[in-house]
Amino acid sequence: MSLNIFPLQNNTFSRLYLRQNLIVLEEVTSTNDYLKELLSNITPLPEATAIMAIHQVKGKGQRGNSWLSQPAETLAISFALYPKDFSIQQSFNLNMLICLGIQRWASTLLPNVQIKWPNDIYVNDKKLGGVLIENQLSGSHIRSSVIGIGINIKQATLPIAIQDKATSLYIENPKVSAQSLEYYALSLLSTIMACYESIDLQDTQRLLDAYNECLFRKGIPTHYEIEGKTFLGMIQGVESNGKLKLLINEQEQLFDLKEISFKL
Repeated sequence: MSLNIFPLQNNTFSRLYLRQNLIVLEEVTSTNDYLKELLSNITPLPEATAIMAIHQVKGKGQRGNSWLSQPAETLAISFALYPKDFSIQQSFNLNMLICLGIQRWASTLLPNVQIKWPNDIYVNDKKLGGVLIENQLSGSHIRSSVIGIGINIKQATLPIAIQDKATSLYIENPKVSAQSLEYYALSLLSTIMACYESIDLQDTQRLLDAYNECLFRKGIPTHYEIEGKTFLGMIQGVESNGKLKLLINEQEQLFDLKEISFKL
């Protein structure tokens, strides 16, 4: 799987810049909520301003799910972006770019890193982390985006209920999990922001090609739940509108996030 999706250029968002704009909190309910409050009260915050929590008490995931973590084990971070001339109809482009940035970063530490549609990071068929993007609008355009990321880093074990579904950097390779959470935060931000600078967010086809190249279970028969029933299908790819294209009973069908779930 190619990692040369985005050629890295001179990065305006240097490690020093990112470090100066990284706020590390011992405990917070949600890094996304904390950053959104800062954005509403302080104008302007520098782009890529980030909130990192040693312990996130009420982290949020997709579909309103909670992201639970123990202190000093999970990388919980949120940062601000200000896309220019970027419409809400293109919001999935930003999701793809962020996921690709995380995939690129994680692939420097572990093999077999993939993106599970729409915004989870998987290693060896288990979830390593996920993304939650919350956009603030101005008319039909995105004024700012709060990018929330949770990555399992230092967990030596996980609760029995999720051991067959989730993993951590430590579980996959203890040798690469010895650095501090702040180190991983800056490393991850640096990779994502380099990607953010190197590609036009409106270049949908380029993002789609890269995203589909890394797509979890693409071309592999898998069971899915659709309207309460289980079907065997095979992912063909993701469309520009963010919908998942599946081959079921020799017919291609498109699904939105709320319409389908993996039965792994």
